[in-house]
Amino acid sequence: MENTLTTLVRKLIPDGGFMMVWSIIGILLAVYLLLCFLAWLSDKQRDIIAKYYRPKKVLDATEEKFFKLLRAAVPADCYVFPHVSMRALIATNHWDFWAPFNLKRVDFVICNAALNIVCVVELEGENQQKRHLRREKMLQKAGVNILRYRIQNNPSVEEMQKDIALLIRETKN
Repeated sequence: MENTLTTLVRKLIPDGGFMMVWSIIGILLAVYLLLCFLAWLSDKQRDIIAKYYRPKKVLDATEEKFFKLLRAAVPADCYVFPHVSMRALIATNHWDFWAPFNLKRVDFVICNAALNIVCVVELEGENQQKRHLRREKMLQKAGVNILRYRIQNNPSVEEMQKDIALLIRETKN
């Protein structure tokens, strides 16, 4: 039986064929080791991500304080969305003008119950007015109302309620 098996192997693998078999085994082993290395590297990458990346709050302390004031000022049937991208607010065919603002965002958007835009609310710190001028111009041309509040002025809920109520009436007409 041993003689028959050896004979069969010799017929299937011609002279020097054992070298080819060992070469194939070597290649398969190398591929297996490469896959093991890549799996290890993937785990290492996950560890790096876990070590250096972590979730953060959506709003900083000032924005969070203002968000709470804004929520108190907005009617119950309206919604406040923080950090909305310009791309979500405006549609255009003029990408050459749009490109610099495509990834920009506004501070807050107030929408009615149908999720139509009532207005954009910009919270201004010091020296930010110049930065907002072109963005404001684009929003106005698109027919989006803009409310602007300065952090230093400490706007009251009542003041914001009046401003928002006026814009809600305008959007209903």
